[in-house]
Amino acid sequence: MKHLLILLSFFVIQESFAADPKIEASADEADQTITNRRLRASEGSLSKWSISTFWNYSGGSLSDPTEPERPNIVNGGNVQALQALSGEVGVKYRLTKLDSLTFSTGLLMTTPFNSSIDDNSRLKQGFDKNARKLNIQNPFLKYSHLNKILGIQSISTIQGKFFTDNQFAERRFRSELLLSQNFMKDVGQTGFSYGAALMGYFYDYRDSVNKEDLTRQLLGLYPQAEYVINDMFNVRTVLGWQVFENLRGQPSDTYTKRKVYQSVGVGVSVTRDLFFYPNIQFIPSNIREDVTNIALQMNWNIF
Repeated sequence: MKHLLILLSFFVIQESFAADPKIEASADEADQTITNRRLRASEGSLSKWSISTFWNYSGGSLSDPTEPERPNIVNGGNVQALQALSGEVGVKYRLTKLDSLTFSTGLLMTTPFNSSIDDNSRLKQGFDKNARKLNIQNPFLKYSHLNKILGIQSISTIQGKFFTDNQFAERRFRSELLLSQNFMKDVGQTGFSYGAALMGYFYDYRDSVNKEDLTRQLLGLYPQAEYVINDMFNVRTVLGWQVFENLRGQPSDTYTKRKVYQSVGVGVSVTRDLFFYPNIQFIPSNIREDVTNIALQMNWNIF
């Protein structure tokens, strides 16, 4: 019931704003509504039916990129602690020019470039069981709505996921509900834009869970800014500023603030539907190579 009320409130707020009347009719209203290259690629092709894919390599630290362990810089209870190559491959259907449904399944291979790990590592058991094995996992259904609110680009997303992978299922995660709202605002013709993402993660667990350090809910505000260098390149930064986590070992109304982290990267728009984003994540108050992670993301839409 609580999740249903959150869901209804989310839509009431979103639909209370009218679309920007300045949007003119065009070949496709979606690209008039959302002009940010990264957001366009993340929301898929303009075709009625298409294949939507997202790929992410979560690497090690700057000090030792080949190390199989990935520093958990925010000390989160739902964070992947081993290097991993993950993907999402789905079928997207456009309900309207501004609304879509995507059914996807995940792919995961932990430590794809490592054959061993320190025998004293706390992650050795998980490494021995899952290293360099490709798993098809975690099916999910996503609904997205595009809008322009007072000149601000807006993407609203609701996503339900069922966990089947070894990493999360063994920790007794069962499902995840994600509510997200992404805003970006262009500053004239300067090439600069800014905005924020609001995100809420709500986890459900299987019976007989006795681990108290796992995430029950995660609520976050992520300010972001971009600068477009040219038609191909842009620079982007995201700040995990106000991120609060409720763990299973805490009362349901008690939240712990995660460490503030920052991501900085370069976006590469090869085409409208192919976007690369190499980036790093670090703690601004404690900038060190051994707690700065590397990553590479790619959106690729087919058809």
